[in-house]
Amino acid sequence: VVVKMKDLHELIRRIFAAVPIPEEHAGLIADMMIDTDLRGVVSHGVMQVKRYFSDFRAGATNANPQLHILREAPGTVALNGDGGLGYIAGHKAMSMAIEKARATGVGAATTTYHEHIGSAGKYVRLAMREGMVAFCSSGRPSRPFPPEAMINSSADSAPFAFGIPAGPEHPDLLCDFASNVPFDEDFFATQPQIFFRLIGISHLANMLSGTLGGQMREWDPEASRYPVANQSGFYLALAVENFVPFEEFTADIDGTMASVSRMRPYPGLAKAQLPGGPELDCERAYRRDGIPVCAEAQQNLEEIAAETGLRVPW
Repeated sequence: VVVKMKDLHELIRRIFAAVPIPEEHAGLIADMMIDTDLRGVVSHGVMQVKRYFSDFRAGATNANPQLHILREAPGTVALNGDGGLGYIAGHKAMSMAIEKARATGVGAATTTYHEHIGSAGKYVRLAMREGMVAFCSSGRPSRPFPPEAMINSSADSAPFAFGIPAGPEHPDLLCDFASNVPFDEDFFATQPQIFFRLIGISHLANMLSGTLGGQMREWDPEASRYPVANQSGFYLALAVENFVPFEEFTADIDGTMASVSRMRPYPGLAKAQLPGGPELDCERAYRRDGIPVCAEAQQNLEEIAAETGLRVPW
């Protein structure tokens, strides 16, 4: 089913408000879910409503977290998410990183003790809209691994995103991806370097977020009131003008984008684009025509709407 963006946003907002959670948080979650679906990231948009709604209702996630600062310096901040949904802590962390980057050129933040942050790309886009280079990763606590298991199982599919703002005529460069792939012996035989690179990226994401964020201090799985709040995040914003003039920077990025667009595309694709280009095409079409909601997400939303006495807009 295809749903107008504003109608889908309002349904999500009202579903989370019915948990209940604070209206401000319900609106923020709806904003960020829609931002994800607009980019075609189906797995981490409204598909996640059922998971979060169920965790809130079961008391596994704090419905009204009170974020607090663990440590702060002029260019850095470490936040505790108080067992809430990662969207709340992640949005606050990147917002603070952006403010610090305006003041010092570089802003970095960590978050810990919260649930899922969703896709990392939406936090990077917050900074890119301010004309900044940005990075985001998320991970889980370190843990002992069974020695009989293959090394590939030590890697989570931790989200990993970085973005470079372009000028108004071209899409921003935005790489937003999971950092691991399931092991395949035949694929490994021909492309082992892919697995080596991704396992390194996965552990990097976990260490930058979980370890640097202090997850080992802030979350005790045996004593935690909110058992699914086992994730952490890392957020970085760089103010371009502290390095080079912004106009010169974006002109160079635009030149690269224009040059790439004239190249021969990958087999089976209509045009050559760097990461971020296909997602921008999705966003433009979905804003105009409505957001496609897959059958599974549609059924989930209908069930929750019926439970909370809401009407779906289709």
